[in-house]
Amino acid sequence: MESGQTPRPLACSERAAVLLNGEYDLSPDFFRLSMEYETFDFFCADGGANLAVKLGIVPQLVMGDMDSISIQTRRRLEKQCRFIELPVDKDVSDAEALLNMLNEQGYSEIHIFAATGGRIDQTMFNLQLLQRFPQARIITRDEEISYIASSSRITGKVGCRASLLAISGRVSGLTLEGFQFNLHNRSIESGSTLTLSNVIISSSARVKYDEGALLLIAERLAPADAKPKQRLHLVK
Repeated sequence: MESGQTPRPLACSERAAVLLNGEYDLSPDFFRLSMEYETFDFFCADGGANLAVKLGIVPQLVMGDMDSISIQTRRRLEKQCRFIELPVDKDVSDAEALLNMLNEQGYSEIHIFAATGGRIDQTMFNLQLLQRFPQARIITRDEEISYIASSSRITGKVGCRASLLAISGRVSGLTLEGFQFNLHNRSIESGSTLTLSNVIISSSARVKYDEGALLLIAERLAPADAKPKQRLHLVK
């Protein structure tokens, strides 16, 4: 086990997958069947290492106070990856500490798994971490959750249900374009359901606002009946 020093990833590494200790509802072979994740480095925050072993993943690093990792998991991984052990009494969660490290090491895209479910307080704090790490998104079986900057384009989500959640007291000057229900220069308070359950209908939808902070909660995949249908060609 190594502590104190942060391992430096390969120079070509730009994308990271992070496993936390919440509920994992994707299929067991999700990563094996997805070619996209062949280019990702894998990291675990504490009990996320139990999930890694279950999925057959050997992470680059396990970071945390080690209060949730099982003895069997630790024994299995100690000779295969690096560990950074944090004190139990600390000012940040294991997830935040790991994201801080990945941010400092320059990862430009971070996908977070098993970040929701279980303890509500952990889920809420994990969601708010997205504002501090805008290159990160939380991925579940059905949804992707990400921070939306004050002027953003959303691509590749035609037909997907999408909600915008205010994580500041007020969001002012909100404009939505390319949605089933567009908005122009509206203000919403925290807790408002005005932006709940919209639908993206443009290949390049736009979100713009003047002040505040928003999370986008969108379906991971569009419903099958929302995909463009082939035109009917008549044979003469």
